[in-house]
Amino acid sequence: MSVTAPDVVVAKQDSLLALSKDKRPEFVTILTTAHINIARRAESTGDISAAVDEYQKVLKIDPTNKTARYELLVLEGLNLYRKGSKSALWDAIELFAKAASIDMDSGVANYWIAKSYEKKDSKDFELIIEAYEQALIKKLPDDLRQDAEDAKNIAHKNKTTLNNFWK
Repeated sequence: MSVTAPDVVVAKQDSLLALSKDKRPEFVTILTTAHINIARRAESTGDISAAVDEYQKVLKIDPTNKTARYELLVLEGLNLYRKGSKSALWDAIELFAKAASIDMDSGVANYWIAKSYEKKDSKDFELIIEAYEQALIKKLPDDLRQDAEDAKNIAHKNKTTLNNFWK
């Protein structure tokens, strides 16, 4: 039910948590899964605030939940990325780096590190290329993979052009 009807599960949260205190950790898993599914549904409709709220609820129930911690760091990083100031971009890079250390198989956080470096300083080719390369050796959704490959190639081209200019 935590997948098919997460709202129903969350409505019974107090009862399930009371049971989980009696050595029933499976109820914690059921609840966290329900909240994660609600958060992902909110994300898919563009309601980032509701998604953040749901991930925070997961961490209140289970502070060690890696999925919620990862997703929350990425969403908070994206919020800072959108602000776009240099200090916000540095903070976003820090959050994305923390997320990347939580889920080392996913390249999404590395992708956003690269995008943040590009936005901060489009001539910082080494960091941009390295971040895209890290993203590309990991799991990425197809649309992000294609964008990362294209952006990495552009960064390489621009780096070569700049280097040749100074020769």
